Amino acid sequence: MIALFQTILFLSLFLLIFSYFIYPGMLAWLAKNRSLNGPFFTPSELPKIAVVFAAYNEEKVIEEKMRNLKDMDYPEELLEIHIGLDCPSDRTAALIQENIAMKFPVFVHHFQERSGKANVLNKIFNQSLKLSDFEIVIMMDANIISKENCFIELAKCFKNEEIGQVGAVIENLIKEKAEIAEQEKFYIGSESKLKIAETKVLDSSIGAFGACYAIRSSLIKEIPSNYLMEDFYLSMHVLEQKFRSITNPDAIVYEDLPGSIQEEFKRKRRISTGNFQNLSSYYPLLWKANWKISFSFFSHKILRWCGSFFILLAIFSASFWFMYERTSFWASFFFGAMLLNLILPLLDILLKSVNINVNLLRLHRYFLLMNLAMFLGFIDWTKGVKTNIWKPTKRT
Repeated sequence: MIALFQTILFLSLFLLIFSYFIYPGMLAWLAKNRSLNGPFFTPSELPKIAVVFAAYNEEKVIEEKMRNLKDMDYPEELLEIHIGLDCPSDRTAALIQENIAMKFPVFVHHFQERSGKANVLNKIFNQSLKLSDFEIVIMMDANIISKENCFIELAKCFKNEEIGQVGAVIENLIKEKAEIAEQEKFYIGSESKLKIAETKVLDSSIGAFGACYAIRSSLIKEIPSNYLMEDFYLSMHVLEQKFRSITNPDAIVYEDLPGSIQEEFKRKRRISTGNFQNLSSYYPLLWKANWKISFSFFSHKILRWCGSFFILLAIFSASFWFMYERTSFWASFFFGAMLLNLILPLLDILLKSVNINVNLLRLHRYFLLMNLAMFLGFIDWTKGVKTNIWKPTKRT
């Protein structure tokens, strides 16, 4: 019995360490001195693209978004902008109209019944936009601000006919001092580095950031109406069709981090539910795809989605080991470590109440809370998801 508890404990800890440290570290080492390989479109060869995004109540960010689109560097005759309005109840629609004058054609699609982002995109692609007119579609979020050359950096990679999707990287902006902004920035930065390393070493990254990515129009498919993570659904479809999905480190977008731990917890819970929806659709890639895709899908995504289960297994197995063998130094050590693991977030909350912030303590609390959100997201998935409509994260 003790051997069983030890095996569960050490295996759980190893899988956590492998996914968060060994796998990224190994790829970072292998990616050194490697660069993104061409061929690339020259400025005179760039394809015709459509930029598409959905907007609900985005009055705090939509004016800046429109100004940013106006300043983008891309041939005027080769770019159209399509905005799907998901029946907003604020001034989003009016602000778009006030800022619509720009060098690129802008098409605003008003939908009178709120249906969620995935369904807005489905309506645009099925009813409003003729996909065959465009080689590439750039998907992005309404609050994302792009570097002026971002669209060129995304589009140029499609000269390689093996590539079906190109993701941008996110540089987070902390506009106000907030509870977990630094920790979220660290996490997103780590994810960006890992996606770039996967591109360089394994030829594909697993899932583009939904904030901004480009996809071949021929690879866009109907998104299930209740799916919460439409970006990952389309990303995995690209890989399923045996195209490459890469991340271009020179395609840069910016996103602010309000950093509310309550808002981020709700967002991560929703993301987790969507991840398990996508796992139910694409788990055959674990054995049907080439070994590089299968390895990165398992190491980068599935192990992390199961992180909350590994943490719980580690806590329970260490506790039972200690109950059966109280005199053992190692049983006491791991039981004490598990207790400390649970006490440290309480210490962070106590210190925060007296305005003392310790980054490592906050990062540890962030890690545990986000894994709790993933666990609750799994529970939500088992209950079934009827709609993808949700209240967006508060904008600053």
